[in-house]
Amino acid sequence: MSDIWVVGIPILLVDVVSPVLLAATAFALTGNRPIANSIALILGHSIAYFVMGMLIVYGLAELFSPVVDFVVKGFANPTPINFVIGFLLGLVLLSLAFRVSTSAEMEKQSARSEVRQQKEGVFPSFVMGATLCIVGMPFAVPYFGFINEMFRFNVQSKPVGLLIYNLFYALPFALIPLAYALAGNSIVDKLKALNRFLSTTASWFVPLLFGILGLAFVVDAIKYFLTGSGLV
Repeated sequence: MSDIWVVGIPILLVDVVSPVLLAATAFALTGNRPIANSIALILGHSIAYFVMGMLIVYGLAELFSPVVDFVVKGFANPTPINFVIGFLLGLVLLSLAFRVSTSAEMEKQSARSEVRQQKEGVFPSFVMGATLCIVGMPFAVPYFGFINEMFRFNVQSKPVGLLIYNLFYALPFALIPLAYALAGNSIVDKLKALNRFLSTTASWFVPLLFGILGLAFVVDAIKYFLTGSGLV
């Protein structure tokens, strides 16, 4: 299993940059029982993340395996249909890049609204953490990437791989209540400043990433139909 962490750690570092979870954790520190509520929030998110990963591995994996096989064979021995699909996928990614960039502020406002609606108490905090995870799963691209790598590296114990991934994912957020216990309320302002930085960065980096990938697919397909060979 150790081989997978060569790619798993970079994926994890990207995945752990979660402005929404960070904002929710910072908010949990401003109410009554801040340490208990923030721990419950992180625990709810972590458990839900692990459960969703297990559902993907043992539920959707079998459903999508024919599609995955087709894609893998297409990379090894591409045919014109693969480049047509690549061209269409590129257009979708470019469109998605535009939509993500124009809706970034709306998503940030929505995240702030969800955090403000969080109720006091350990159990409501736990539920809020799980809810944030489930709502955000369609955008958990790094997590999907890690699951795909487990299949590519033929990891035998996928639940253990997911468990290790989720423990390390939760670790930075679990340090926040500890920092609060040591530094008090001063840590809240620092968390808010960090969250603003992450939100601003994500608002341009994610659309840029989708745009570059989409453009690569489109150029690859055009080059194939003009010259008979793709970019690679």
